[in-house]
Amino acid sequence: MSGRLGRRDLLKAGAAVGTLALLPRRAAAADPLVVATFPGTWNEAHRDVLAPYFRKKTGADVTQTILLATDEVAKLEAARGKPPFDVAIMDEGPLLDAVKAGVIDKYPVDKSPNYKDLVPAFQEPWGPKISLQVIGIGFNPKKIKERPKSWNDLFNPAYKGRVGLTALNSTLGMAFMVDLAKTRGGSESDIEPAFKALKELLPSVGAISANLGAHAALFQQEQIDIAPYNFNFVQTLKEKGVDIDFATLETGIPAWRTSLHLVKNAVQPDLAVQYIDAHLAPDLQEDLERAPYWVIPTNRKVPLKGEIVKQVAKSQDDLAKLHYQDWPKINEHRSEWIERFNRDIKL
Repeated sequence: MSGRLGRRDLLKAGAAVGTLALLPRRAAAADPLVVATFPGTWNEAHRDVLAPYFRKKTGADVTQTILLATDEVAKLEAARGKPPFDVAIMDEGPLLDAVKAGVIDKYPVDKSPNYKDLVPAFQEPWGPKISLQVIGIGFNPKKIKERPKSWNDLFNPAYKGRVGLTALNSTLGMAFMVDLAKTRGGSESDIEPAFKALKELLPSVGAISANLGAHAALFQQEQIDIAPYNFNFVQTLKEKGVDIDFATLETGIPAWRTSLHLVKNAVQPDLAVQYIDAHLAPDLQEDLERAPYWVIPTNRKVPLKGEIVKQVAKSQDDLAKLHYQDWPKINEHRSEWIERFNRDIKL
């Protein structure tokens, strides 16, 4: 393939994940609580586990809006104080944007009974950390015979045309680029080595997905065999019978934290807090920790188990040893890097 990917290549990487039409909101108590969630595993886990749990606890229904965090911030800013959803879900980089934009409120800890049971590292004034995302290499074990050990394995010429990437507006894409840069002498403030490396990698890239839902489709449709990917997303696909496995990196395990937030001027703020608190409950986190989701828990009452212990950490204390990136530094350049990636890599 050529050194540049066209719009048609990106469309082939997976259709955009559908989102709920953001209709005008009503404040009637019987209306469903409208919440944001991410595409892919998050959407499925929140729909199939969290929503029924919340409904049983409160009697209230839930309607999902499926968006990337960057799009959530943009929609909340554009809403001019009339938010299209009451609960936002954020990764660490977009969270900083949301705080700066003033579109979320500080989390009312006094109204959240389960907050106190979170591991201290997952307590956050703007909204509790509900899990953490661990990234490594997702790969098809039937096609990739030697288990990957580092990002350098993506550059193996034997995988030409079979490597997948995600766009930088996804946290996975940005976290991968930063970690790749750090393995080649860069840092959170300098990912030039990663852009240089991508020029070498492009002949091997088969597709670039717009989001993690589309990324999953690439593996399901066997359009790619190897790619940077999230631990629990890989496990969910594996449970569905997809030929995929997860490899951690010898250089360490990059990770970031995911959080839920009360949107400023929420239509149903009390229900929003109850929904967030439900995600912190130990029995709910235990359910999410099991197959097929393997969502890493943040409540200290929930012991790590199963694939999480095998591949990520043996205890909550071990989670603190993962490689968390410096998102305030990344955010100083994130928009610029996304624009550059879109201009030089995607189009």
